[in-house]
Amino acid sequence: MSKIFSSVIQVAFLLIGVACVELIFKLPEESDTNFIINLGRYILAHGFPHVDPFTIHDGIQLVAQQWLSGIIFWEAWQNFGVAGLKLTDFVFGALMIILHWRLCFFVSGNKLVALCLSFVVGLIASTSIVPRPQIFSTPILLAEIFLLEKFTRTGDAKFLIPLPPLSVLLINFHAAMWLMFFVLAMPFFFVKNIRHAKFLSATLAASFLFGFANPYGVDAMTYVFRSYGIEIINSYVSEMFAPSAQTVGGKIFYAAEALMIFTFARVKLPWRYVFLSGGLTFLALLHERNLLLFYFAATFPLACAWRNFTVEKFFPRNENFPNRLPLTILFFLLVFVNTIPVTLILQDGLDELNPPLKILFFVSTLLLLYNLLVFKRERSLLHPAILPRKNFSLLVTALIVCAIFSVTLADKKDDTDEILTPAIEFILQNERPENVSLWIGQGGGGLAGRFGLKYYIDSRSEVFLPANSGLEKNILKEYLDLISGKIFYADFFSRYNFTHIILTDEMPLLFNALSRDENFKIIYERKHVGENKIVTCKIFVPKVED
Repeated sequence: MSKIFSSVIQVAFLLIGVACVELIFKLPEESDTNFIINLGRYILAHGFPHVDPFTIHDGIQLVAQQWLSGIIFWEAWQNFGVAGLKLTDFVFGALMIILHWRLCFFVSGNKLVALCLSFVVGLIASTSIVPRPQIFSTPILLAEIFLLEKFTRTGDAKFLIPLPPLSVLLINFHAAMWLMFFVLAMPFFFVKNIRHAKFLSATLAASFLFGFANPYGVDAMTYVFRSYGIEIINSYVSEMFAPSAQTVGGKIFYAAEALMIFTFARVKLPWRYVFLSGGLTFLALLHERNLLLFYFAATFPLACAWRNFTVEKFFPRNENFPNRLPLTILFFLLVFVNTIPVTLILQDGLDELNPPLKILFFVSTLLLLYNLLVFKRERSLLHPAILPRKNFSLLVTALIVCAIFSVTLADKKDDTDEILTPAIEFILQNERPENVSLWIGQGGGGLAGRFGLKYYIDSRSEVFLPANSGLEKNILKEYLDLISGKIFYADFFSRYNFTHIILTDEMPLLFNALSRDENFKIIYERKHVGENKIVTCKIFVPKVED
């Protein structure tokens, strides 16, 4: 019973980060989430689409590469709304963290190292666990690595049996990540064992054949080749940018990368760990979209490198201080919980604090620095006689800092849906969905689709490339040329005969041009007052000549 209770406590400790993110922060309004929800609704009602049913363009070929993700998100949304999406995030986020924890313990045999490493990884990655297909593909890939590691260490081929079914799950949840299934397996060939290589080769061959078990066949299996590594995608889609050291997330990534390089240079590790972590680090350096996989799949070799770590390395045993392990863990937890909100507030939110909160914040920050830096006479930050008092002080500062952080940042989110939903509802008060041909920006396309409207473009940038759409016209390039002024707006809108155009002043070029153009009439105007800005939204319709 005590072991079960201990395991429950450890799991609860590990999941603090993802639980707090889902409870404290509002759900980010992901434009991709809107489309995926709409896709799941459509598939359950009409079956698998092979021609895009959502846009005004005729004949766009469609590979619904995340169809199973769409069904799950639709069911969660339909039955429980935002809470359903948050619960889905939490369940699969928890699965990632627990898999990482068990993998760390398996390769290190050190409970303390596994627990602390997975806790930190879970905290860092928790803000990236949002309702997108990555929350399904990441645990599948992590499970693959766990099974490959067990096979490599034990030589027992039974651990390879689940890999082909995992391949089927991956290609139906997130086909764009399916080839990564084989990329992650390559480092596990670096074992001097012919039997190992034969079994692994046969399993990967079976996994490849199992990949055909999807509604789109080869098109889904090769989707990544037509969608990524393309200049227009890399230069426009933000998640394809390299991590920036100007952001908090970028700073954390580069610090983690430096720690891994330093550790791997000092400790001899199996070559499979070097190639696996090195390859994932390279991918993360190329594109931000790979950061979630980097944190969960590239960091577990650190547990192996630190497997000999013990609490005694910080201070020796002391009969008057028998509970040093939980207090030491609590100390590092409180340092982490203090440091991250302080960093975020300093970077993003300090100017928004009113004077009393600023004073309280600076007092708390000074107290934090006092605990960490000024106690020179104690010789050790973890001195057994002082640590309990430091933990109490750090706990007080953590409560103050986190409260300020929640007040200033918890309500920050993308207000796109809140701005555009009233405009779409206004259109539907007077028009039937089938009579509407809508122009709306990429961020609002998926939302319009949820209301049954046909629109020009949505956030699936790669879908509108000729390689995927099957059309000669590059719709994505046309959209970018329009919003940048390279295409004359009047010619564009007359060519497509839109019945309605929704614009906000966040696209000032088009917004101002149509506002001044006498050939367009404004039928709706509303100002949205957000946490940090005021956004004006208008609906334009072409004037009809009498």
